[in-house]
This record gives sequence, C-alpha cells and structure tokens, in this order.
Amino acid sequence: MTMPDSLPEVEWRGERVSRIILGTAQLGMNYGVANVDGQPDPTRAREIVQAAWEAGIRHFDTAQSYGTSEAMLGRALRELGIVGEARVASKLALPADPADVRTSIARSFERLGVERLWCMMLHHPRHLDEWDGPLGEMLEEHRRAGRIEHLGVSLSPLEDAPRCLAHPAIEVLQLPCNAWDRRPMRLGIIDNARKNGQLCCVRSIYLQGLLTMSPESIGARLPAAEGASRAWHAFAASKNMSTKELAVRFGMTLGAPLVIGAETPEQIRATIALARRGPLLVETIEELAATIDPLVTDDILEPWRWPPIK
Repeated sequence: MTMPDSLPEVEWRGERVSRIILGTAQLGMNYGVANVDGQPDPTRAREIVQAAWEAGIRHFDTAQSYGTSEAMLGRALRELGIVGEARVASKLALPADPADVRTSIARSFERLGVERLWCMMLHHPRHLDEWDGPLGEMLEEHRRAGRIEHLGVSLSPLEDAPRCLAHPAIEVLQLPCNAWDRRPMRLGIIDNARKNGQLCCVRSIYLQGLLTMSPESIGARLPAAEGASRAWHAFAASKNMSTKELAVRFGMTLGAPLVIGAETPEQIRATIALARRGPLLVETIEELAATIDPLVTDDILEPWRWPPIK
C-alpha cells in the first residue's frame, strides 16, 4: 500500500485518531440527499476504502442499520489485507429482545471479519434505558475481554447530550455539527466531552449533502432551505472557496475527528486535500454565523423533519 502523506490527527487517551474517519453508510445503501451515484458495487467500495487508507485514514465508521455496510466494509478490508490494522466503529441496533444482544454483536464481528472493534456505539441515546440489563452486561463483557476497545453512543437528538456525557461507560460520542448547525458548540457538548476525557466524533458536516447542492436543487428538494443555500454559496464565493471547502474547513475548527462518507475514491481524496488546508479563521466563522443563522430553522437542520422524496 502507498505510504500516506501526513494527515492531521487527534491525540486521545494515548492513541492517535485520524481527523478524518471514513463513514461507510454509502457503502451499504443509497445515502444522502445529494447522492447521485447510488450504492457502490464491491469493487468501487474497495477503491473508496483503499483511497482512504492510502491517504492516512485508519478509522472507519459503520452500523448494523446501514444496509450492507458492515459486510461491504469487511470485504474491502480483507481484500486490501488491512483487517488487523483498521480501527472500526460500528453502531448496535438494539434487538427487540435484549437477550439477543450477544448474537447481534457476534453478527457484526462476522460481517466485518474482525476479531476486535475499536468502538461499539449505541445507535440512539434511548438505548441507555436498557443499560442495566443484558445490553450493558454484554457490552462490558466484550470490553473486558478486549474484543471491544471503547463504548459509545450516537447522539440525536442533542437534548440527550447530558445523560450521554454523564454515563460512566460512554467513552465516545458521535454527533451532528456543521457550518449551518453549530448547536453542539453553543451547548458546549464538544467542550464538555473533552473535559470528561470523552472523544467527540462529528458527523454530517455536509448536512447529508445539502451543503454541497446548488440552490436550485435544494429549492426543488427542500424549498425552505433555498434562501440559506443562496446565502451560503454567495458567502463561499466571497471567500474564494467552494462550498465543500467551506464545510470541511469549518469542521476542522472543531478539533474533533470528522466522520465523512464518499461515493467515489475521488471524493474522499478531495475531502482530505481540503482538510489539509486547515481550519477557518475565527472572524470568518463569526461572519458566516451572522449570514446563515437567521436563515435556518430546526426543520432545515434536522433531516428527519425533511419531507420524503416523492
């Protein structure tokens, strides 16, 4: 494999975590409002993973509920010969019967073809309601045995942040944050996690692709966001940046690993090149906030509120 150029990292608990984590929802299903290529075939999936690896990415994010993502990622890792080196995080979809947690975890290991997970996350904070039972027992058992290195939770909605930050078993949080949606910063979630010794991983820096689409496309898909999109594109142009560069470099200001997906190898290489340009200036972020904040609402910032595609 090609030796990577230097990629920014975060140091956490004595380990170095890539500033870019490859999100693999796109490998398992048609994901993202801006996705025009659909789910890649196994060859293209391997090429995406290879491009990430050659660029220095060592961490990969998947989930049981991302269609065939676990199996596709596992196949790519095996074909590239990097199963033992890759650090994989997956998300547990809580079984209907909590007694089936052991079987559910085993299936993730089988699909991924790994002996050890870097992190297993709960896919929703409400699953913490079941912690004092088979769920917590099985996850803690796997951690003690060294089969799961860290435990975490995927945070949504943000109102659940306090219980996740306070939970003694939770080491990793994954949450949405982007240049349109700075609520996690205003709520202090990222800073509080850092003070607790927890690692925050940030997803949705493109707001499921919305921040990369043209205003006309957004107007057809989500009319309420067209005005914000026009202001966003104008702002990027005023800074001599593409909207993708503006989104990535905003993400780099957070000091946290960014979970970013790709539909093609070229996309992941382009994203990494943008990340290497470093964070935005503080005054640029303040100017951006003054431009965008008055134009966005929760109906825009939370994809589950978007009207279904017809």
